[in-house]
Amino acid sequence: MAAIFGMSSIRAVVATAARTRSIDARRFQNVHNNIAFVSSASSASLPIREQHDARPVVTRAQHQLTSFSLDTTSGRQFHSSTQLLMAKRKKNGGRTKKTEKAPSKRSIKLSKLAQLDSEDDDDEDVDGILDFEDAEQDESAVVTPFATEYHAPVMPKECIDALLQQGVFGEMMDDKLERWRKKKSIAEAKLKKAGLLDDDEVETEEASNSAETSESIRRPRLFVDGTLGGGGHSQALLEQLSPGDILIGCDQDSEAISTASARLSKYLGTSEYIVEKNGELSCSWEEGRPMFIPVQSNFRNLVDVLSTIRHPTSGKLLLGKRLKKQDSESEEELEFPKGVNGMLLDLGVSSHQINTGERGFAFMKDGPLDMRMDSNSTTAAVSSLTAADICNEFDEATLISLLRTYGDEPRARRIASAIIESRPLHTTTDLVHAINTVTPTFARQKRAGLIATSARVFQALRIVVNEEDGALTEVLERVAPWALARSGSHHSNVGKNGSDGDDGILAVLSYHSMEDKMAKRVIRDGSVDLVGRRGRGGSLFERDLFGNIIQNEGDEEGSHVPFEPLGKPQKATDEEVAINSRARSATLRLGIRI
Repeated sequence: MAAIFGMSSIRAVVATAARTRSIDARRFQNVHNNIAFVSSASSASLPIREQHDARPVVTRAQHQLTSFSLDTTSGRQFHSSTQLLMAKRKKNGGRTKKTEKAPSKRSIKLSKLAQLDSEDDDDEDVDGILDFEDAEQDESAVVTPFATEYHAPVMPKECIDALLQQGVFGEMMDDKLERWRKKKSIAEAKLKKAGLLDDDEVETEEASNSAETSESIRRPRLFVDGTLGGGGHSQALLEQLSPGDILIGCDQDSEAISTASARLSKYLGTSEYIVEKNGELSCSWEEGRPMFIPVQSNFRNLVDVLSTIRHPTSGKLLLGKRLKKQDSESEEELEFPKGVNGMLLDLGVSSHQINTGERGFAFMKDGPLDMRMDSNSTTAAVSSLTAADICNEFDEATLISLLRTYGDEPRARRIASAIIESRPLHTTTDLVHAINTVTPTFARQKRAGLIATSARVFQALRIVVNEEDGALTEVLERVAPWALARSGSHHSNVGKNGSDGDDGILAVLSYHSMEDKMAKRVIRDGSVDLVGRRGRGGSLFERDLFGNIIQNEGDEEGSHVPFEPLGKPQKATDEEVAINSRARSATLRLGIRI
């Protein structure tokens, strides 16, 4: 048996080898038939170079393989997936997928403009071709109706809807109030069961809350725009406010506050709180309109400023010193004793400041290295530190630290060395040239190119010159909790009569990670500075096992955390980014004063 199996194995090997030899022979014959070899006695005697030139020319078509094609007329049977592929190609004109070309920004603008023209002017014929620049200006006016040459506001609809608690944000607020009501009822039931709360107190609290709710419907409201700029957000808000409502606009730039005041002249109630007036301002406010009061100040000083502002017609203090209830008896009558209903902080630099080369904010325009927000002011409060002072006087270690902290710059060490070697620096062009010595003009990664790197360096210098981090910390931790009205519906107000009936909303619009992190931490934990295990962060307040803040004796009534987040961070829509590129990096965070 072993011999038989051995013979069969040998025969199989021999048959396989014979088949292999026959296949190789056929392949060789095909190659030999396709390519002709010339061997003659005359050519053999020629030199090697002439033999190479005398060879017959073989065209590329003779060597080129036949292209793959799915021929359906040959009667060949294909796999089911291949048949589906062929059907798709036949339907889409030879393409596997039906691809549509994405519309350009120009086509989007022109199509929207044409649609608006057809709706408004059905009987008028438009002759000629519309210029692209005119179409862009008209479309910007349509999509962002509150934009001017000075500045185009970012996410105006979202900001105003959040401050007025309407639209999607109104639904978010209703859901949050319903959750607070359920938690409050559960806490009241527990307190009644423990004998710490009487039924009379609950009934009195419900009656006072219902009375305050009905009163808040007809009570005037107070809003604060901490970063007035060109007045785009303020105009959008004033157009939706009711008669008797007041909006306070704050800005430290005298040029910005004069431009915004002239733009909002029909709402302007007084110009008393503008330190430097560029020309005469007409106060055209009339009865039946909301009122606008401009204030020239940095928003970090709003506690001192808002406590002294009086109503232009009644003469009453708007907010006063915002004392506690037991200390407020000696204070005079206030116009808004509950506090501010909404505060907006649009951080960053306005488009007008960037486009003005003399201010030194733009790295694509030549100008002095200034970057001071209040450089136009003639008062003694103007900051003396400029960007040129930082570049020419700070040591290398300090430059590296500020570039990494405020600019998130990965090449901070090399850029700092280049700045020191290029001293003295006096203009923005000098600084860009210094950055270009260690940064490629173009790079594969957009973040590594000269434009992106210069933007981060200029951002870091601007933040240091204007102390934006310290001002933002102060306005988030001290000004906003002091000014905004506390919500009376929060579940922490169990068993407390006369709680506030308004819900103060804080809206922060940030444009880079440092500002967004600060706003997130204050709204979530109540403080910008965080300490935790291994630097991972954590609230400064002491909490129990269930996450509740532990209150000590003598602490202020209510929670230590001044805010509670309202919804998730909001981003600008693609349509707005296509019109206003500055909205690309904007992030809107909302908080409720509790």
